[in-house]
Amino acid sequence: MEVAVKRLDLRGYVCPYPQLATLKELRNSPPGTIIEVITDNPPSCENVPSVARREGHEVLGVEEVERGVWRIVIRRR
Repeated sequence: MEVAVKRLDLRGYVCPYPQLATLKELRNSPPGTIIEVITDNPPSCENVPSVARREGHEVLGVEEVERGVWRIVIRRR
């Protein structure tokens, strides 16, 4: 079974938009979908995973992919 991967490039957006956009994508995706969130907003590195966990999703990782840009990987439950 192939897992769908969706990428949300949210560079340039500030809170709460990254959290809201991520939750919307998670809610509209089938279980098992991997969502990659790209952000340049440092607070989103804590806020997006926190909101995803609270909604019952699995946070697979948060990593800085280039100076000032992070990738947050979430699996939809």
